[in-house]
Amino acid sequence: MWPFNNKQHSSIEANSIEIDNGIAIIDVRGQTCPGYLLAINKAVAGLAPGMSARLLISYPPCGEDVKAWARERHIEYTGIEYKNAMWIISIRK
Repeated sequence: MWPFNNKQHSSIEANSIEIDNGIAIIDVRGQTCPGYLLAINKAVAGLAPGMSARLLISYPPCGEDVKAWARERHIEYTGIEYKNAMWIISIRK
């Protein structure tokens, strides 16, 4: 598990970050724009180059937002799916 799991936070950060089979799971459910993108940016900055991540997001316009964010940072956007009332976006740093 990643070094923190902070459900109650006062600064902008992911609700939790875990590593599952070498893939970072970054949970920003419940956060809206621009906070969720800032939290994702902060979490992804700590990942090693080439590492994959799954972003768990509940904010509806996230698909295009994250796609533009990834393009600007040269991060590969590898897919999106909607499941269990959340979007799961896959990226590779």
